[in-house]
Amino acid sequence: MAKIAGLADQSTVAGAHRSVSESLDSTEVLPLAGVVAYDWDLATDRLIWSNKAPEVLKVAPEALASGRGYARLIDPKGPSGRYDTVTGTGQRDEGEGVVYHIEYRILTEDPDEKELWIEDNGRWYAGPDGRPARARGVVRAVNERRARDERLIYHSDQDELTGGLNRPRLIEELAAAIDAADRFQSSAAFAVVAVDNLAILNDAYGFDIADEVIAGVASRIRREMRADDCIGRLSGNKLGIVLNACSDTDLCVAIARFSRAVGAGPISTGTGSVAVTVSVGAVVLPRHGRTANDAMMHAQEALDEARVRGCAGIVVYEPSPQRDAVRKHNVQVAAQIVAALNEGRIALVLQPVVAVGDRTPIFHEALCRINLDDGSQVAAGAFIETAERLGIVRLVDHRTLDLAVARLVRDSSLVLSINVSAVSAYDGSWFGRLHAHLRRHPDIAHRMIVEITETMAIRDMERAVAFVRSVRDLGCKVAIDDFGAGHTSFRNLRSLGADIVKIDGAFIERIAETEDDRFFVATLVSLAQRIGLETIAEKVSTETDARILEELGVDYLQGHLFPTLEDVPAPSPIQAAV
Repeated sequence: MAKIAGLADQSTVAGAHRSVSESLDSTEVLPLAGVVAYDWDLATDRLIWSNKAPEVLKVAPEALASGRGYARLIDPKGPSGRYDTVTGTGQRDEGEGVVYHIEYRILTEDPDEKELWIEDNGRWYAGPDGRPARARGVVRAVNERRARDERLIYHSDQDELTGGLNRPRLIEELAAAIDAADRFQSSAAFAVVAVDNLAILNDAYGFDIADEVIAGVASRIRREMRADDCIGRLSGNKLGIVLNACSDTDLCVAIARFSRAVGAGPISTGTGSVAVTVSVGAVVLPRHGRTANDAMMHAQEALDEARVRGCAGIVVYEPSPQRDAVRKHNVQVAAQIVAALNEGRIALVLQPVVAVGDRTPIFHEALCRINLDDGSQVAAGAFIETAERLGIVRLVDHRTLDLAVARLVRDSSLVLSINVSAVSAYDGSWFGRLHAHLRRHPDIAHRMIVEITETMAIRDMERAVAFVRSVRDLGCKVAIDDFGAGHTSFRNLRSLGADIVKIDGAFIERIAETEDDRFFVATLVSLAQRIGLETIAEKVSTETDARILEELGVDYLQGHLFPTLEDVPAPSPIQAAV
């Protein structure tokens, strides 16, 4: 009985549904959802609407009487409407009509909502001649949804800190500006603005305040921009500005105005007012940049030149054969380094460091070399600076470490020093690699000396001290290379906690002829001895130089006077894949 009762109940519900469906007037319900239907006869241009169309669309009834009349409601600044879509179609009606879906904006008579976004879904049918003869469909007001979509698009395009465009959208705008300038035979421009001394601001006020400064700079520049230009954040402290329809003269005036606006007065932040200047590099387009990538590269080159001139520098890019040659050389060197790493053509040359008295080798410095196909070698001095500039020095440092460890494992009598760049020392991965090697081969730690440069230490003394301490905690010694080039103070030298100082070769090369160099070396030796550091003189090339250095109290000598050793590759060298 329960099952029969259940079936009876379901039958009653189904009957009720049929009853509602049969009595439902869709023309009365649709307007409640902001939807109205239409039937458009293209031959007579007569347009018939379902109930309450004027109320839903917020226009006078007579404006909806014809297709052309309705077309006149379409905002000419927005997307095309139904008339253009149907009459301008290139599609054919195969008997079932042609579906269309469009969105456009109409101008209403409502003072509170003067514009209304419309979603128009319909199907047009062809007449005997194959051309559109009739269209039927529904329209719906979608202002709220459109506003939500536009907000999502805005946030996906926006840099939250500055309120400008994010990097991808800025690059799109830059590419569009170049294309428009090229198409209309006009010119545009691109400027890169960088906050001066941001690292100092970070240290003095903290990253949050530095972010407020960047946002304040963007705000001041935006007030000086034209309506058709746009600003976005390229990276860190760099803002990019796309200037449409901008001549050479206009560009110079504009970037000078931006610079003045930023420097006009302190920028207010959460901890007080901060005085700020910016440096600007700019490029005229498409003359000096036919792609967004070229434009950004040339603007960055101009910015680099502006920074060399000091704070608040302004430079507009001009081609330079010398700079192009350097760039080409950098590309070639980078390719050579990467190929050598991948093909296992990085090798070590061991340069001895000898005692001043009997010239006994105390240890060797592992110097990196690239082996070329013709059997010749390229010394590290020819490519390390470029590798640092291009950000691939880490790869070289890692490979050098691997080779040095392999050599120490093979020869238990060998003591090696290896160089590490500031980039590698401070990013943590090189130290992690060293630590991993020493866990596997703990007996080699006391036979390793890690060399860092004096200028690296001066640049960030706190991090240098931490790095030296960490390396020494592993059981290795630390040497300060190029000592004297940066004029480290006695206090800083003592704080570093190193074991050895290597006197910069610039003071050694002419020591026999120059009394000033002899005095300076004697002072450095005295300073090092005062805090218990051993000293090494670099670039010793003659016996005369060696005798003078011995008299001045130097402990060890290194240079071309003492022959180097070629390292023999390990049977299974560790490859550093790139």
